[in-house]
Amino acid sequence: MQAAAVESIVAGRHGDAFAVLGPHEGTVSAWLPQAEAAWLIVPSSNGSLVIEMTRAHESGLYTGTTARLDYRIRVRLYSGEILELDDPYRFPPLLTPFELHLHGEGTNYESYRTMGAHTVQCDGVNGVRFAVWAPNAAVVSVLGDFNGWDRTRHPMRLRDGGIWEFFMPGLESGATYKYSVLSKLGGAQDKSDPYGFYAELSPKTASVVWPLNGHHWRDDAWMEQRAKKNWVHQPMSIYEVHLGS
Repeated sequence: MQAAAVESIVAGRHGDAFAVLGPHEGTVSAWLPQAEAAWLIVPSSNGSLVIEMTRAHESGLYTGTTARLDYRIRVRLYSGEILELDDPYRFPPLLTPFELHLHGEGTNYESYRTMGAHTVQCDGVNGVRFAVWAPNAAVVSVLGDFNGWDRTRHPMRLRDGGIWEFFMPGLESGATYKYSVLSKLGGAQDKSDPYGFYAELSPKTASVVWPLNGHHWRDDAWMEQRAKKNWVHQPMSIYEVHLGS
């Protein structure tokens, strides 16, 4: 890896992290600043093969060698705790070209099924697919409790039309998250998900991973009464919103 690319990953400034991290021609690179040491866990005919990874950067960029794409990563945290993780940078894009095309021409009338955070399965692994539109961003990262709110940890993949996408393996409903958006003009801001299906209560502002069918409506009586309402002769409430705020 080129030194400039490594420094960009470490600083959270690389606009195409998938070109550096993950499996590339038999070498796996992983940005693990939380890890004191790391190993690749590779399936084999005798169980699992454990391959020690090399610390390629003092801040926590590790590299290891394997031709397999179904590896996992074992890390030893500085606390001494041992964890096994799926590498999010070994998974393919999930949004289809047709979905991106519809978004680009403004005809994706069910965009809430594409954008936001959705619990899905990829290559047999459960996780959450994140997608957000940020055409003027240099880097967009997803951050939350699962990565210590560190904007450098999980930069997303840029797709056509300015959509940034990321699959976080192992994440479940209830996880809190935001998007960290680094502008092309410099400066990063953490944003709640505009397509978020659930959110923390004020004063907290994070979005919450939640399934679309996870809310149980209890307004049947109100909906029935609304259908009988004479809007011409009865009072009504009108709400407005200032998009800038």
